Amino acid sequence: MTTLNSMSTASTTAPSNLASSTIDMQSLVAPVAHEMQLVEEWLTTNLIDDSPFVGELLNQIFQAGGKRIRPLVTLLASKASLADPAEDKTHSEMSRLHIILAVLTELIHSASLVHDDVIDASSTRRGKETVNKRFNDKLAVLLGDLLFAQASICLARIMNPVVVGIYGQVLGDLCSGEISQMRQQFSTVVDWDGYYQKSIKKTASLIAAGSHSGAILNARPDAVVAGLKEYGVKLGLCFQIVDDVLDVAGTAKETGKPVGSDLRNGLITAPALHVIEAGGAPALALTNLIKERKVLTDEGLAEAVAIIQTAGGVDAALALAQRIGQEAKDSLAVVGDSDSKTALISLVDYVLIRNS
Repeated sequence: MTTLNSMSTASTTAPSNLASSTIDMQSLVAPVAHEMQLVEEWLTTNLIDDSPFVGELLNQIFQAGGKRIRPLVTLLASKASLADPAEDKTHSEMSRLHIILAVLTELIHSASLVHDDVIDASSTRRGKETVNKRFNDKLAVLLGDLLFAQASICLARIMNPVVVGIYGQVLGDLCSGEISQMRQQFSTVVDWDGYYQKSIKKTASLIAAGSHSGAILNARPDAVVAGLKEYGVKLGLCFQIVDDVLDVAGTAKETGKPVGSDLRNGLITAPALHVIEAGGAPALALTNLIKERKVLTDEGLAEAVAIIQTAGGVDAALALAQRIGQEAKDSLAVVGDSDSKTALISLVDYVLIRNS
């Protein structure tokens, strides 16, 4: 299996134009459509606090246009790992536990977004007003805590100590990744290992938890569990890198947040890292804008975004994402052919060409 140490930070190959072919989200969901519908229903039922006000807040979060990538990965990987290609048989059927696993994964993700909006003082997410903007930071923090608590109750219902340990580690990773990111603000030192570790903790760890916990519930061999975990890690890294690209190459209408918001917060992401690593005049100019905190102004931010785009940072980051995406696909060799496996493969391409 590929490790982080094997990830090259340089790329001389331009990314292929995946955007020339559209990927239908409905086709990705099809193998687990019934289960995904149950996830939607369970997200807002049997809650710790079912008051109308909390219900209104939850609707604001869950109806904000999220694609439910994390529960989808959880269900597809769970279903793909039911079949044993060596024995040509199915070990069990999708169960209530797989649905709970998908639900708690989305609850943790939603809670982390609410807290992120407070930390970043964000006023919009997915084009809609954030809870902290609509009300205040205190209420937003408490709502995030409520979602984490609800996820913990779901986790207890699974009653599998290994899975509990996995998600416990995820909660720690989310906090640790946020701390690491804060400590790296406005730093222009090229540190790809730090970037990967931060990205795994903040983004990939939760996706990976969902991608291989179902195989554990299915009592699959260690090789299958490890392969699906690697898929989740690599898919999560792809997701983060594309997020980084959208921050400097997308539009506010597409991403639902202001262009360059990461840069304005002093976060040095993959496209900027590539430019700084390449050196030369663009690297010097970009470094100056960041170190002198000129990116806090609209003019300085626009200049920094322009440098990253013209100096090849976007293309290099996309090329890196595509290579990691291929590694994610390769890791699925541990499971037999099925509609769910096909959807997991296509999901990588979907992540690579998404524009929001």
